[in-house]
Amino acid sequence: MRRAAGQPQPSPAQRQVDALLWTGILLAPLAMGVNTIVGFTVAHWTCDTNQKRFSYLVSGIDLAICLFGFLLSASIYRRRRDVQDDLPLDGRRIFMAKMGMLLSVLGILLVIAGTLALVTLAPCD
Repeated sequence: MRRAAGQPQPSPAQRQVDALLWTGILLAPLAMGVNTIVGFTVAHWTCDTNQKRFSYLVSGIDLAICLFGFLLSASIYRRRRDVQDDLPLDGRRIFMAKMGMLLSVLGILLVIAGTLALVTLAPCD
């Protein structure tokens, strides 16, 4: 994170919070990409074997990744919500926590939509 002029170096605990925030933000796009790419790969196997269990497994793993990202961002937001958000570093951390929660919710919706398509269609449709 960029520092404002005159701000001291962040402590190791603050650097750890920043790393956790970046992890929370990036987990949902990672899960969405895995859901898309691995889902297409598994779809061929699902069609060949007429079994959907691995497609459900991919959706379940991606849902778990998105939920973990949401819980990570939400826990950091709960710890930081009482600080002043007009301070540069604290305001950025609160914004990053909110962004991580938003991306996680969007990822969860994408995984649910893909799973609904899997439930309603036959394996080779």
